[in-house]
Amino acid sequence: MKLRLVLITLAISLLLTIPAFAADIVLYDDGPINGQYNALFIDGPNGQIFNQSISDGFVATGSGPASRFDFGVWVPSGEVPTTFTWWLGTSAFAGDLGSATVNNPAYDLVIANNQYGYDVYNVHITGLTGNITAGQTYWLSLGNGNDNFQDSFVGWDANLGAATCNFMQGGVNYGDCGAGGGNAFTLYGTPEPGTMVMLGGGILAAAGALRRKLGF
Repeated sequence: MKLRLVLITLAISLLLTIPAFAADIVLYDDGPINGQYNALFIDGPNGQIFNQSISDGFVATGSGPASRFDFGVWVPSGEVPTTFTWWLGTSAFAGDLGSATVNNPAYDLVIANNQYGYDVYNVHITGLTGNITAGQTYWLSLGNGNDNFQDSFVGWDANLGAATCNFMQGGVNYGDCGAGGGNAFTLYGTPEPGTMVMLGGGILAAAGALRRKLGF
């Protein structure tokens, strides 16, 4: 009886982990926030200072519907990030898989007052759309960045990641950023329905086999 109770509890615990598993699939990770190397301004295409947007091209490592992403942001020390526009697509600066302007996103302070006088944040963006397939190339673009001082001095942390980087100024894509690699971001999604069916079926099959073996 005690063993049966343990097995039932284990099965319930495994089933309860499915929603958490479903919400935390990494579709691509371009490395951690550096915060000390460099940052690329992302106040365009509607900004008043640099009028610059950045687009990172990457080969997806996971498959599923995109749901959220984290990325590294620099703002002048004492300020906080407030506004961004994102585009997710199949070419640089394209939004064919989704786009949105986000106001007052959630964030965490990573580095306070770095050597350049900036605070570095990890910003969390939710509400993404579009299906991602492992092995295919996609582009995550950022622009219209601003902060609570409305000075547009907002940069995407450059961390020499594996992604390629294009920059746009005044609506013109000038190609490679010249930063030596990509920028800090991690793209998350939910697993494809077939994956969840296989996971649930595997748990039930394992429980049935164990039940038969133990004679319950």
